[in-house]
Amino acid sequence: MGFLPGVGTPELLIVGIIALLLFGKNLPNVARNAGKSFAEFKKGISGFQEEFHKASRDVEKTISYTPPAPKSTDADEDRPKSTVEVVSGHDDDDFLAPKFDVG
Repeated sequence: MGFLPGVGTPELLIVGIIALLLFGKNLPNVARNAGKSFAEFKKGISGFQEEFHKASRDVEKTISYTPPAPKSTDADEDRPKSTVEVVSGHDDDDFLAPKFDVG
């Protein structure tokens, strides 16, 4: 069986006989109650999964939000442009801060 590896027909027969001996005439009621309990458990799990998926979708919406780009104004054109000045004697891995033209 794929459900429980290592459990075959002989083992299931032994479990069935033991259940019949323990519960006798009440076995149908026990099985019915076990089925109801399992159904309630599945409903609880599916409710949890729905809440989890809803929360993850809400997080994705929050993370994927990109604000609109600011519109350029005349004041933006008056700002100095940034340039990077390469200083000799430094490795390419060194970080160089941007320099601003002020004139």
